[in-house]
Amino acid sequence: MALRRMAMALAVALGVQLLGSVAHAQRLDEAGMRAQFQRLQSDDPQVRLEAVEILGRRGWRLRREIAPRLQRLLRDDPDWRVRASSGRAIGRLSTRSAVPDLVRALRDPQVEVRVVAAAALWRLPDPAAVPALIELLQDRDAAARQWGALALGVIHDPRATQALLRVIDDPESAVRIDVVRSLGRIGDVRALAPLSEVAKDEAKDDEERLEAVNAVASIDSPDKVNALVRLLTVEDDRIRLRVIQALGQVGDALAVPALRRQRSQERGDNRSAVDTAIREIQQRARAQRAAGG
Repeated sequence: MALRRMAMALAVALGVQLLGSVAHAQRLDEAGMRAQFQRLQSDDPQVRLEAVEILGRRGWRLRREIAPRLQRLLRDDPDWRVRASSGRAIGRLSTRSAVPDLVRALRDPQVEVRVVAAAALWRLPDPAAVPALIELLQDRDAAARQWGALALGVIHDPRATQALLRVIDDPESAVRIDVVRSLGRIGDVRALAPLSEVAKDEAKDDEERLEAVNAVASIDSPDKVNALVRLLTVEDDRIRLRVIQALGQVGDALAVPALRRQRSQERGDNRSAVDTAIREIQQRARAQRAAGG
């Protein structure tokens, strides 16, 4: 049940089409926009919902006029479907003036609205949303926690690091994976050791461990190379292969001796990956010397 609920909320956030005829319709002109504004006044929530969908999908050229109407619905409409659709439309139209209303919607009593607001902030990253998104990481619904983590990752604000680390062991795998990804996007050195532990943890899913290796490689610190070298000792061939590839991408000359030692213990694709990684490091070093010269 929880996973189905999560999938449904994610579908709402990603904008699964509610109205089959809307997606490929032509752009709105001003007369069409006014007609949809009239429909927003309807007592029937389905009519309001349809109007919001049309405005969101076809109203890009007129988004400055449309945005205030959608913001009002996001704040005040009594039907959660209309509020959710309004938040999704705001994200599609990229209306930054709506960020305060999206932040407020992160505390909406209906989870689908909270998820949509976080997804819209993922499209409209803004440091002003960080405190409310951090709060969303404690949401009872996994989809809300997941989208909170995703939005924090694209904002790249180190204020989120400690909060993300507190949920790195979330009970839902999908949440944990996006927490790890977001820690890599933020690149805060405080996440280096915890991410390394995730990569080493044999109890974790392979996808989670592989993402942790990627995240370690993204940390903004030269210490990440030493952390990757230490990860060469993991037993899983797939994880070790990704570590080798990451060293090829971000390693320096100090990683080459460790890679050469590792080569003697590898077979097949992993041994070829070691050779490739060493070549990449050496080529990068030559290019840096040439640029310096």
